[in-house]
Amino acid sequence: MGSAHDGSGEPVPVEDGKRWSIWIDVEGFSTLWVRGRKAVAGLRALMEGIYNLGNRLYRDDGDRLFAHQFGDGFIIVADFHEPRLDRCAAIAVALMRHISNAGCLARAAIAEGEFADISGLWPRIIQDAVTREGSDDFVSMGSGLMTLLPVMGTALIAANKLDARNPVKGSILTVTTADSLRISPSFPRRTVAGHDALTVLDWVHARHPHIDRIASQAGVGRAPADAERAIRDYIDTEQPPAAWIRGTLDSSNLG
Repeated sequence: MGSAHDGSGEPVPVEDGKRWSIWIDVEGFSTLWVRGRKAVAGLRALMEGIYNLGNRLYRDDGDRLFAHQFGDGFIIVADFHEPRLDRCAAIAVALMRHISNAGCLARAAIAEGEFADISGLWPRIIQDAVTREGSDDFVSMGSGLMTLLPVMGTALIAANKLDARNPVKGSILTVTTADSLRISPSFPRRTVAGHDALTVLDWVHARHPHIDRIASQAGVGRAPADAERAIRDYIDTEQPPAAWIRGTLDSSNLG
């Protein structure tokens, strides 16, 4: 067991070995899909942002990223355990702002878990097919395909499950209140009413050197004023439910 420090300098226990993960997806994807191509634009922006982060900035062992697509969302996992979660929070903020460039908004959550290569546990027939075909992400089934995910662990589901626990609707960034102690006060936050174990970070107004570095070196993100405008434009254009509007505005201090 290690320790981090919150804003007051007090030690905060953390579990060694667990890696942070971010679940992020395009809000209202199915509705936007039916209405036109905006859903695709949002997903493309998300994919582009993640790729640029890993290709332009976080390239080396220690700070590299692992990203896995699940439908209209991605799980992003760190290389190693990080006592502080500022880099993780900055990545989530930058990606949420980046997606807003496409006229879409995102929803995200931050958690921690284990992450392991499970390809050695596949049945022999699959391992042999992988070796024969020279690919570790699919094998042929006649003229069809079986796609594979060679990694598994709680890091792949923890953030998604945390997001599902948050009853607040809207474009929000969730973290457990305990983990929020490992994030700089530069990320404004509020505890979810009636759910003290959950905290939402203000992805619109957060300011941090990591966010600036991501923008300047990876080209991922957007200025807070532009993100504010994107939220209001989205509300005017898509007219989401009142609970969604309230949750988004409150969590972003725009209410």
